[in-house]
Amino acid sequence: MFLNIGRRSPVAEVEPIRGSLSGLLRGVRTALVVTSGISLYKSVDLARLLIRHGAEVRVVMSRKAAELVSPELFRWATGVRPVAKLTGRAEHVSICASSQLLVVAPATANTVAKASLGIADDVATTCIHAALGAGARAVFVPTMNLSMWRNPAFQEALDRLKSWGALVVEPKFEEGKAKYPDVEEVAEAAIDATAPRDMRGLKVLVTAGPTHEHLDDVKYISTPSSGLTGVYFAREAAARGAEVTLVAGPGVRAPPGVRAVPAVSVLDMHKAVLELAPHQDLMVFAAAPLDFYVEGRISGKIDSSLPFYTVRLIRAPKMASEARRLNPRAVIVGFKAEHGASEEELLRKAEARMKEGGWDLALAHDVSRMGFGTLKDKYIVLYRDGRREALGPAHKRELAREVLTRALSLRR
Repeated sequence: MFLNIGRRSPVAEVEPIRGSLSGLLRGVRTALVVTSGISLYKSVDLARLLIRHGAEVRVVMSRKAAELVSPELFRWATGVRPVAKLTGRAEHVSICASSQLLVVAPATANTVAKASLGIADDVATTCIHAALGAGARAVFVPTMNLSMWRNPAFQEALDRLKSWGALVVEPKFEEGKAKYPDVEEVAEAAIDATAPRDMRGLKVLVTAGPTHEHLDDVKYISTPSSGLTGVYFAREAAARGAEVTLVAGPGVRAPPGVRAVPAVSVLDMHKAVLELAPHQDLMVFAAAPLDFYVEGRISGKIDSSLPFYTVRLIRAPKMASEARRLNPRAVIVGFKAEHGASEEELLRKAEARMKEGGWDLALAHDVSRMGFGTLKDKYIVLYRDGRREALGPAHKRELAREVLTRALSLRR
């Protein structure tokens, strides 16, 4: 079914999904301004995704956007009729000036230029003008032809918006165009924009992803970690104002605003951590490196005609323990993952690991249930004073927000 509202209220289509993904935007009054970029149809999915994170979304459409895509589709998506023209109800005040978050997606070159100059000559730019004046956190998603993107006047306009604190989501550069990015990235930017700013001045180190322990130049042993947990910790800390370094295993991409230090093997990761550890205020060891490295890796490729091949694995050093030795003042958050263990066994091992490594918080979780490759997870948080607290199941970024808030309270 594409669209079949019938007698049923559109609100009935919205409430079951509100907050279904996370509560990261719970209750955030959001003005989604849609202008006439040809990719504006993607903003229907964006509206739904923002709602899935808990946002209260009102859509404002430029006249041309309302001609290209029916406003009725956005009414179905949000449960509320969009604003396509201003009336005596002063929608730019009642909706836009009362919004906590402004998302302009897509933002045409014309819209960006006008917004940067304070021009308010249609419904879309008037909404932007009012929202910015009222102090809303702003996210712009520019889309256009690449020649327009490169125009110095346009780049100057973008820089002006950024200087006011607006976030600009980098488009996808393909086929000579600056295209609408993945809606998931736009939603993450919205979450970035609304995050608390309580980590300014702090230096944060996060590890993420697997490591590859090569047997030869072709084959390696690894873990099934996606690195998503560490990426969300890094992104959340950066959004809150921290200077973040992500030591990233293979296949892990650092989020915007985060410095990446690549590491292939567990020894690479160990070396990077030890170089960075003395300068950090907070360290989160979210990576799932292999606990062993291969002795005697060979060059080339192991001969496949051999009847068997013996590999010797050497236990790798525990980088969190050495990081504690190098930096006694930092707050350290460590993970203890088990597979199919009882809760009693999981907690016992997590507590032992926390004491051994000098962690301030231990996050215990059973990866046989969720964790590797999943968007949601759940932890049992162990504190050094013996307290324990269950978190989740919840979106991994939501868990990162909760854990970082607790870690901040433990700063020495």
